Amino acid sequence: MQENGKSAGKSQKKSWFQGLQAEFRKIVWTDRDTLIKQTIVVLVITIILCAIISVMDAAILEGINFLLK
Repeated sequence: MQENGKSAGKSQKKSWFQGLQAEFRKIVWTDRDTLIKQTIVVLVITIILCAIISVMDAAILEGINFLLK
């Protein structure tokens, strides 16, 4: 009885991996130039947002310190 359960589990895993492999074949990967451009855009936006948040944090901190004094 257990032998049937084990073999059914193996075939189910095998079919799952085959489905996963079929899905990976459908993926369209971007070319290197596009990937580099998009990475640069993400880094620039991240740096800009970091600077904006830092300035806002410092301004709010100074405002709170001004109110508490």
